Amino acid sequence: MRQKLFTIPIFGGIDIYTYGTLIVVGFLVGAWWTRRAAEKRLGIDPERTFNVGFAILFLGLLGARLAYAIAHYDEFTRTPLKLLKIWEGGLLLFGGVVVVLAWLAWWLPKETELKGFAFLDVLVRGACLALAVGWLAPLLAGDDFGKVTNAPWGIPVAKLFEDGTPVVVWASQPANDAVLRNIHPTQVYEALFALGLFFVLGLVGKRAKATGRVTALFLMLYAVGRATLDLFRGDAGPAPRVADRGFLIADTLSWTQFLAIPIFFAGLAIWLIRKPADPRTTT
Repeated sequence: MRQKLFTIPIFGGIDIYTYGTLIVVGFLVGAWWTRRAAEKRLGIDPERTFNVGFAILFLGLLGARLAYAIAHYDEFTRTPLKLLKIWEGGLLLFGGVVVVLAWLAWWLPKETELKGFAFLDVLVRGACLALAVGWLAPLLAGDDFGKVTNAPWGIPVAKLFEDGTPVVVWASQPANDAVLRNIHPTQVYEALFALGLFFVLGLVGKRAKATGRVTALFLMLYAVGRATLDLFRGDAGPAPRVADRGFLIADTLSWTQFLAIPIFFAGLAIWLIRKPADPRTTT
């Protein structure tokens, strides 16, 4: 597991980072599937779908980074330029979800050819694929790591992660003393959860009698799942060069769990609003 994939030997050496590379790969996988699905099911131009996906990627990363900065305002007020160093980690995913939802709620109703909630139902499944791949980024970079565990599937810190990665820095702190121990592979949990959600939403989509319900279910299940998996995270507490995920209430309520609340209720509202048509009112 390493933060840098390789270095291109030009201009004094250009480092290619694992984190950014896998985020791009995740986006391309999700965009590929979404383009095909939107064209096949809704007749939407693949290039239009890709452009929407790119906007979502940009806004999602922007929102996730800004939310992380808000959660760690004291750190970023001291070194504002650190906001641009996204390759070092430090994203609060639900911050991105909030920004993307706000943008879609404003922009999508004006684009009638994109077919509103039907298009959203396709987008969220593509997002699941992107997240499933994207969560491998912090795994390889040694970020967003889990708590110490004795579970047989725990991953050994000393054997798998190179020196200088956030998890090794964290584990080396005397208060943690976890270098020779195993930790929960929370990044793998997240990736498998996102992949499983992709298939679940596919099954629901085949039976849903109203558009928007796949989107609603995605928001509710992802909010609950992320808030639950956050309980297994170990990246908390101050340590040099470690992207602490941040707590709204110290050691009790993380920012992810807090933001999961409005996202869940947004999904619930969509579920209640997007009711199947009453057959008695149709001819």
